[in-house]
Amino acid sequence: MDINLEKEIVRVLLTLGISPSIKGYRYLVNAVYYCECDNIPNLSFSKDIYPKIADMFNTSIASVERAIRHAINTGWCRHDPEISDRIFGNTIYNDNDTPSNAVFISAVSEWIRLNYGKE
Repeated sequence: MDINLEKEIVRVLLTLGISPSIKGYRYLVNAVYYCECDNIPNLSFSKDIYPKIADMFNTSIASVERAIRHAINTGWCRHDPEISDRIFGNTIYNDNDTPSNAVFISAVSEWIRLNYGKE
């Protein structure tokens, strides 16, 4: 794993209120990393990313998806609305909406790619 890219992912997740103590945090770091690095057109989270993470951590695909959702929901309760507005833009309709796993991972990945020159 590219250490500079991982540092940027961690920085953004911490800024969004997602704590490293949450089980889904490590899964989320890897999901954003794979989304950023894999040049697969029409990347599927349930067929491409979640199985890779499940194999890496020796767990089920459903467990990975559920833990990532929990991390996002927990962080969303703590997030700074101004920062999340910059990252997610109009993908979130109101302040009470929590982004789906795919929206969250894709938006964070794009934010990092656009702001830190990763392609």
